[in-house]
Amino acid sequence: MIPKWCGNRFGLMLLLLLALCQLIYAKLPSTIKPCARDDPHLERCIINAVYNLRPLLVHGSLGDGYTTPPLEPLALDNIELGRSSQFQAVFTDLEATGGSNFIIDRLIAKPLDISYDLWITLPRIDFRGRYSMHLNLLLLDIKGKGNMQGYCENAKASVKMRGTRYLRNGQDYVKFTKMTMRIEFKDFKLNLENLFNGDRILGEVGNALINNNQDLYLNEIVPGLEHGLSKKFLDVANEILATATFDEMFPPGRTVINPITFPSRLPPTGLGPAIFEPPFVSKHPDGEIFGQLAPRKHQTT
Repeated sequence: MIPKWCGNRFGLMLLLLLALCQLIYAKLPSTIKPCARDDPHLERCIINAVYNLRPLLVHGSLGDGYTTPPLEPLALDNIELGRSSQFQAVFTDLEATGGSNFIIDRLIAKPLDISYDLWITLPRIDFRGRYSMHLNLLLLDIKGKGNMQGYCENAKASVKMRGTRYLRNGQDYVKFTKMTMRIEFKDFKLNLENLFNGDRILGEVGNALINNNQDLYLNEIVPGLEHGLSKKFLDVANEILATATFDEMFPPGRTVINPITFPSRLPPTGLGPAIFEPPFVSKHPDGEIFGQLAPRKHQTT
């Protein structure tokens, strides 16, 4: 029979162990290096930390038992286009890969305001899914239903992240409440299988016409991609922020920051992104990250 005093001591030790586990779990995983919020090179530190973490975010395993929602593949909402009897299309089961290969071109970080503006490059994003289409274009009646693939290269995105600080168990934490993304594409291609009942020659002609008239569908696909990427990045960021207090994530003081280590896919041309251009901040005194982008075109019928 266990003495009463021994049982009480055992219970006390159990409570202390549970409390200790909670404290340990509240810390950041070893793969995340905190950045001092008062450091004059804060942006360098953040970019380095993101690049070091990026390969782990693909599958959502940060090490030390920490997990986040995986970035790949990215499921997109279904897209239905029914502008007129001349053009109807439905895209379903859409998935995108390659969003985790983003490159940060510029960054404005204000951790005390929970405000971050990023300009990034998406080297390549690949799509796949199902489609059903009826398009009357240049006197050619294009019909088809089946699998589709596509890709875009060298897309530029502007990202606005805003958040708030809140108390949890008497400690200060951070949560992002809004993430807005705008993407501008340069090269975008679609390949629709089984056009004209699988006729190879007519299928090639139909795909060429579709890719040469991207305004018919691109303005509908892009918002879905923007929404999907924004939601995924927001979920991942908040999952990481939930594990550590604000002071643990951005401690006061300064840190020694080495030059940024860029991904190997970047050409070896100096420091890479123009993050160090002094005139850059003055171009956007109000922090309006989307001010430099042209309004999105809208197709009319």
